[in-house]
Amino acid sequence: MLQELERKQNVKLAAKLPSWKGCDISIPQSLNLEQCSSEVTARYKASLAGSGLRVADLTGGLGADSWAFSLVSEAVWYNERNEGLSSAVARNFSALGVKNVLFNTFDIGSDIDDWRVSLKGFAPDLIYLDPARRSASGKKVFLLEDCSPDVPSLMPVLLDLAPRVMVKVSPMADLTMLERRFEGVLESLHVVGADGECKEILCCCSRHPSEVPETVLFENGLTLSGPWDTAFPEPIEHGDSQRPEPEFLFVPSAALTKSGMGPGICLCAYNEQLAHFGKFYKVIENLPFSSSEIKSLGRRYSRAEVSARGVSVSSEDLRRRLGVKSGGPVHVFACNIAGQRRLIVTLGMLLIHKQMFGPKQVV
Repeated sequence: MLQELERKQNVKLAAKLPSWKGCDISIPQSLNLEQCSSEVTARYKASLAGSGLRVADLTGGLGADSWAFSLVSEAVWYNERNEGLSSAVARNFSALGVKNVLFNTFDIGSDIDDWRVSLKGFAPDLIYLDPARRSASGKKVFLLEDCSPDVPSLMPVLLDLAPRVMVKVSPMADLTMLERRFEGVLESLHVVGADGECKEILCCCSRHPSEVPETVLFENGLTLSGPWDTAFPEPIEHGDSQRPEPEFLFVPSAALTKSGMGPGICLCAYNEQLAHFGKFYKVIENLPFSSSEIKSLGRRYSRAEVSARGVSVSSEDLRRRLGVKSGGPVHVFACNIAGQRRLIVTLGMLLIHKQMFGPKQVV
């Protein structure tokens, strides 16, 4: 049983941090691995930090972010108040060949001075925090001031110690709320996506931010910010007699939707760049949303995936009304296109990629 648990843990580690595969890595608790950043997101944060600088990670955890910072930084000040976890990370970094990290076990708080003295001596160019979103009793918390440490209260102190502060927050956080909470210090918001999911949001703060914070989307290796009208195709409205009927339905990823930029679900031509930020489906049928059409579809398709977006019916309710079983290449969408409720019958993107580009470019 122990060997099986270790095997599963190694598989998860290799998937999340492939560069650590094959090294003698110690993971005190499975939760440490679950909560740590993936290699993709950690390396993205390191790219924002810049090269040759001094970075302080106040909430080190399993060390994925500190490790990524160490690859580009002059030195990293790693802090983890759990001494057992900190010791394990020190051993792991030795196995990984990391030599420019200083290890600390301070309890970060506004009423504690020892960590400030140490950090001031380190003279960081950037401070990074990933505050814990659970209370002392283990209950989930949602307000920034309820997280540990309380970043909004600490921000003046942090910006006194370093010119830049990067804060990782929940991917569920509202961007408008974050702009209000970090008003006056927020430089940019970074929405980080991977595998179709919104993985995290980064709040980059500075002593002298620009008047309007920039919103940036990073997903599948691409970084984009506005203006979006030059990057993406114009959606084609249903019934536009001057333009050909669109061949594809674009469904944005969770990260693109969270960013508030780019198109929502729409009919448009295929765009390779946009495909990094969502999925394209080949349109088979474009029908009005009505009870008669739903019944007709149910008779024509016995199996299909079903999704409802922006209409007054849930995906489960739509599946029940269609009477179809899950499976097969067909995907039926109930969605709002240019102000009209439509039923869009499509083929899945994997099949389309194989048809258009061959197996090597399947994503």
